[in-house]
Amino acid sequence: MSTPPAQTRTERRRARTRQNLTAAGRELIAEKGVAGLRIQDITERADVAMGSFYNYFQTKDDLVDAVVAETLEELARTSVQSDDESQDPAYGVARAARRIVRLAFDDPGFARLLINLNHAGPLFEHAMYPYARALVDRGIESGRFSTPDVDLMLNLIIGGSLSLIRGIVDGNFGEGTEVTHAEVVLRALGLDAADAAHVSRASVI
Repeated sequence: MSTPPAQTRTERRRARTRQNLTAAGRELIAEKGVAGLRIQDITERADVAMGSFYNYFQTKDDLVDAVVAETLEELARTSVQSDDESQDPAYGVARAARRIVRLAFDDPGFARLLINLNHAGPLFEHAMYPYARALVDRGIESGRFSTPDVDLMLNLIIGGSLSLIRGIVDGNFGEGTEVTHAEVVLRALGLDAADAAHVSRASVI
């Protein structure tokens, strides 16, 4: 595998500026909500010229999309990064399923922002799919999981996770929903009822 070329100084500077803008946007969304978000406030918080904003984002909504996408990607990555490849992959799936749905309990402000986006589904799927696919593929290769169609199953799991986040934010589901969700996911992947129930409760998040 070839090594990607090193970034130039200009590319590194642009990457830092974009990161500063999204970090500032994330902080301001948490403080004021999207309705109170102003481009001038973002650039002042990021300590960049206001005109520089448009070198990275066409509109405020584009920055909001970037904040949501990057936050979801970080959630997906950290939900699976501690997965030990020598461990039963069912525990990795249960832990990730629980952590992702717990977003609605642990960060309801961000969860509400996510579900109110018109294109929440594609953003959520794009962030979650690569990590979910890696976990499920490992389980299939080890013989732990069984499914007739991996892509269809992942579509159901990821879509179900977002639907549960929406339901929790709307007050339709309470604490413990994430554990039941993990159990349902494991049963859909081929574990029997007793095994799925044990693993979903024993997985540490």
